Amino acid sequence: MRNKEDIRIRDLLLEEMAEELQEQRGFLRNDAKKNIETIQSENRKTYNKRRKIAPMYKECDLVAWNWAKTKTKVLRSL
Repeated sequence: MRNKEDIRIRDLLLEEMAEELQEQRGFLRNDAKKNIETIQSENRKTYNKRRKIAPMYKECDLVAWNWAKTKTKVLRSL
């Protein structure tokens, strides 16, 4: 038969295992977060290598707009 002490010991062991599992999950989560940040920074760096700088337009500059519906470029002032 089970005593109250056996049930209590089992409950204590389960609580300890749950705490240990939570700690391990926290460590794994932090490691994954660091890995994701490093990969994102590398991807950002390689993406920005080939990126063009956006042109700065002034008021009344002529700009060619490419409209997909007409498939022609139209000159308009801003």
